[in-house]
Amino acid sequence: MTTPVRYCACTRHSTGFDKHHEWDAKLDNTLLSLKFKRCASEHGMYTHGHDEQRLIVGVYVDNLIITGGDMEVLGRFKREMSKNFKMSDFGILSYYLGIEVQQSTVGITICQSAYAKKLLDTVGLADCNPTRTPMEARLQLRKVGTTTAVDSINYRNLVGSLRYLVNTCPDLAHSIGYVSRFMEAPREEHLVAVKHILRYVARTRGWGVRYCAGKGKKKLELVGYNDSDIAGDVYDHKSTSGMIYFLSGGVIYWQSTKQKVIILSSYEA
Repeated sequence: MTTPVRYCACTRHSTGFDKHHEWDAKLDNTLLSLKFKRCASEHGMYTHGHDEQRLIVGVYVDNLIITGGDMEVLGRFKREMSKNFKMSDFGILSYYLGIEVQQSTVGITICQSAYAKKLLDTVGLADCNPTRTPMEARLQLRKVGTTTAVDSINYRNLVGSLRYLVNTCPDLAHSIGYVSRFMEAPREEHLVAVKHILRYVARTRGWGVRYCAGKGKKKLELVGYNDSDIAGDVYDHKSTSGMIYFLSGGVIYWQSTKQKVIILSSYEA
């Protein structure tokens, strides 16, 4: 796509729709009347047209993220929307919901360096000694141990803050998912593992996910990878699965999760 991603906002209260469901219905009906199609798996995503004429609109409450391959199509869309809503165009998208968006002729990079810095400042680890990995190799934590219990509220806050970083950091998915298993009664060893992740964030807080610009009409290619350990949890002997998917080289989905049943072989895992 040749058109940069733009950030626009509609003034919801000027339309007379103060309730969320009324606003959602109004916006949805307006987009559908403009021949947009709503994504079946992601209701906040709408598409219109094909190839270079395609327009993609992402919706979050009264905010719109818009991109497409033709400036004329984009301009026509904004004019049509302005007939129904009081709409403001804030220009090229650079920051949204804590995520920084860097756009150039070679592609788009998203990261959360400012969020990560604020988190490190809050916990007093801005000047810590960084680590090269998010978790020690072959680390095995137990729910019941001999180390001292720690403040569970503080532990949950730390892990919850880290979980938001997974939005742009696939490399954190497994380690943060692992320490999330000990929210109920965290101990010193669990907190040490969390601080290890934070020290890794200190080293990599400028990293992000890059989506390179396509050349010509190159066909989109979806590639996925998955793997699993075998009975890796020392407490209940359940396995942990991981998966990641790339679309034309850019990562679009990743997940690390503990399986719900106990498996008996690597094939089942």
